[in-house]
Amino acid sequence: MRRLRVTFALFWCVCAGLQAQELDGPLRAVHLSGNWGHNPGAVMLWEEDRTRPLVPLRFVEYLRSVQVDWVGLSVALHVEHSMDSTLERTYSGVRIPTFSDDAVRQIVREFREHGFSVYMTLAIESFGNEDELDAVEHPAPRFQLGDPGDADTGVPIDHLHCTCARQIDPDFWPWRPSHPDHDLFVAEFWESYALQAIHFAGIAEEEGVRMYSLGTETDRLFRTRPGGDYWINHFGTELKSMVERVRSVYSGLLTYDMNYKAYWRDWFAPGSWHLWEDLDLDVIGVSAWFPLVDEPPTTVMSADSLRREYERIFKDHLIPMAERNPGRPLVFLEYAAVDRVEAPAGPSIFPDNASLVFTDTNGNGLDDGQEVQDNMYRALFETMEAYPGLVHGAFFWDTWIPDSEDYWSRPLMYRAYSFREKLSEQTVREWYDRFRTTTWPPWWTAGTSE
Repeated sequence: MRRLRVTFALFWCVCAGLQAQELDGPLRAVHLSGNWGHNPGAVMLWEEDRTRPLVPLRFVEYLRSVQVDWVGLSVALHVEHSMDSTLERTYSGVRIPTFSDDAVRQIVREFREHGFSVYMTLAIESFGNEDELDAVEHPAPRFQLGDPGDADTGVPIDHLHCTCARQIDPDFWPWRPSHPDHDLFVAEFWESYALQAIHFAGIAEEEGVRMYSLGTETDRLFRTRPGGDYWINHFGTELKSMVERVRSVYSGLLTYDMNYKAYWRDWFAPGSWHLWEDLDLDVIGVSAWFPLVDEPPTTVMSADSLRREYERIFKDHLIPMAERNPGRPLVFLEYAAVDRVEAPAGPSIFPDNASLVFTDTNGNGLDDGQEVQDNMYRALFETMEAYPGLVHGAFFWDTWIPDSEDYWSRPLMYRAYSFREKLSEQTVREWYDRFRTTTWPPWWTAGTSE
């Protein structure tokens, strides 16, 4: 029996290795993000007559100059309120509309024709801010979907701290297992999710998308096992069924974009920790907005000090995840930092006033915020190189498709994630050029962490 187990394990590793070989070197990636920023304008220009390219050639040439070889695209899905069991494509009247199928196909097709590999993810974009939460009677924040609710209150425990005017009503939270509509609601929700995932998987297959993610930062939905006293529910059966149905129409790499908090905290364990093996996903996906320090810095942090913090993140969180999932590469499916001094404490957080005002407190002639962003990116690349095969690349967030010619002459006016025309642009270019000739192991192979 032991020989049979060893033989099976070797066969599994060989099969996993064949899948992972597609990521045998670090990805040189950017993320277009979703239907916001300049992207809607670019799509509208193309839809006027559908004769011009949707992706301007100058943008393609720019990405090539930075040595980019992968682009990411996020496609929005929506629910209307907490009792809505149907996940839908919504094309207007919401903050982040769903791209039309034609637009998705055109974006993917053009990048593929220019030689880029494409990654596509689904993202439930309903109720992304407190204004949206306050606008409906029964809100359903995306990150709380699937939460069984506190035993005493019947609602997600962290929603009690929400400052929004509309609080979740336990009578209208059917994710609660004791809710009278729970079973029917859950079945309808997951069937609608599977149908959407299959729909876009078909497009991904037809257009040659190399990597496809079933979701983004909805980690309470993407749990395959219960865990502890709070996480009494899970959706392993529904998720396995969805993966099987998606794989019947899509032959590329399959993943899920898990928020860093599911790595950083033990909230969802073991439901999240075993997601990759339970669903047999090909790539471990991380939405990598890790805070590097506890308190917002008031001065420019050096690349050396930031590298030490990234090494801590790698050792404490990423290596354990990689070692629990041998044979699977790990990729930062979202990554960036707003160009502000405080970014190491919260890379995704924008200041109250995001207007770009040149500040040089250390007197070196460089903008402090840009310097911090550059140091963070440099520190990440250096840490990736020090742990070859652990993180196979990072998709730099909000690299939008230009919507007009003056995009290139328009001065930078706001603090943002983008590295274009900032100090970090040259750093990304230099490291991506270096990565062109870099070969890493197909996954993390450095043994057991302490």
